[in-house]
Amino acid sequence: MRTRNESRRARAAAGVGAACLLAAGVLAAGCASTGVVSPGAQSDSLRVEADDLRTLGYARGWQGYPIVTRGRDVEHALVADDVVLVLEGGSTLSCLDVEDRGRLRWSRQLDTATTPFFGIAREGNLVYANSSAELFVVDLLTGDLVSRQALSRQVSTGPVRVNGQLIFGCGDGQILSWLPSGGFDGIPLWDNKIDGPVRSQPVLLDAGFVGIVSETGNVMFLDPQTGSRVREAGGGARFNALFGGPGAQPDGGDRYLVVASEDQSLWAFDAGRSQHLWRVPTEAPLSRRPIVHQGIVYADLGETGFHALDLRTGDVLWQAEDVSGELVAVRDDLLIVFDAEAEAIAQVDLFTGDVFARIDVPGVVRIDAEGVVDRPIYMVTDRGLVAQFTPDA
Repeated sequence: MRTRNESRRARAAAGVGAACLLAAGVLAAGCASTGVVSPGAQSDSLRVEADDLRTLGYARGWQGYPIVTRGRDVEHALVADDVVLVLEGGSTLSCLDVEDRGRLRWSRQLDTATTPFFGIAREGNLVYANSSAELFVVDLLTGDLVSRQALSRQVSTGPVRVNGQLIFGCGDGQILSWLPSGGFDGIPLWDNKIDGPVRSQPVLLDAGFVGIVSETGNVMFLDPQTGSRVREAGGGARFNALFGGPGAQPDGGDRYLVVASEDQSLWAFDAGRSQHLWRVPTEAPLSRRPIVHQGIVYADLGETGFHALDLRTGDVLWQAEDVSGELVAVRDDLLIVFDAEAEAIAQVDLFTGDVFARIDVPGVVRIDAEGVVDRPIYMVTDRGLVAQFTPDA
């Protein structure tokens, strides 16, 4: 009789074979013209040295093999304690089992290989993925398509989940709240409108507001229960706060929204007062996402480097001039900053900005984590491999 560990090792050894069988299934289902990336090619695409990751406080975990169409990239990933969900550019959604060393639990092609998808969300054992016109509801345990719902508006962002509803931005400036059902029809709950198209995903703030930023620089805060604008000081009206659109996905904390803008500024806004809180001018348009963590904004401000700023005041706490990228994790009070363009990671002191280490991560195009502090990180390569690295005791 096999022990539990022996059974796990056997399942892990079978993972590549299972991935190959699923890949063959996808080919038979209609992707023969392009094919899928083989698990072997995916495995070869990870060229990260384990010793380098160990200097950052991480040990190699497992490797997972989602189905990825040749010539397409992984466009969306959602990391949780039990699964990693991967949606690639050929409309295929894959589910990797975290507790079974990244085994490919299931994979499903949602629509044609040319259909753009904007994001994924999860509610219990239901997974939501949306194109511009439809919401696809998938059973997390089996991969079965539970529902395919025609949205009441054309949307242009992925969903933000708030108390069972999904909130989307639209290309015409509408904000749509959608209540997915277990059947084939969802229910539009409310909508509102902002000036300018919305391409950045709405942001749910800790205080319960939803922040919206349009491509023309308008900013609006909504009550997600009613869809009404926040009406406090300033009247809660729409206002043109930016001189350009967001250069990256905004982030927020408490009741504050932070936006890296194409207008050469980092902005913060107060949802309670519905007005801008502070602005830090920069030398060039910003294109890296700011991250808010424990009252601090961590942001790449271009030529002046990576900064830590006070969320409430915008005061610069420190800057690391030779560091660029986005914060992806915190390990032992050290920031893990990933530069996708340079395919490199910098380890930066949380309190001073001093750089402790730098490593190259060739072929890695994104790093995701479930939570920020001392949690496993998941590297995704240009061939779609998902590699887990765990905090090293």
